[in-house]
Amino acid sequence: MANFLTRYEVYFYVILRVIAGALFACHGAQKLFGILGGQSEINDPEGLAAGIIEFGCGLLVCLGLFTRVAAFVASGEMAVAYF
Repeated sequence: MANFLTRYEVYFYVILRVIAGALFACHGAQKLFGILGGQSEINDPEGLAAGIIEFGCGLLVCLGLFTRVAAFVASGEMAVAYF
């Protein structure tokens, strides 16, 4: 079992990164564009900032560009949203 996991570790990481980034980008698209059953929050400054961060960082993580920086910014945004 361990041999199987180590052999496909890179592929599993890519799949996880793409899915997590796409889901995060979709959540931001709800706030920015009002798609996927959400309402557009571009008139609310907090909703606009959250939508831009979620959509932008989600796309960056999904594409694998500046992944660590984008994930750090996105986790900071989620920490602010939590509190």
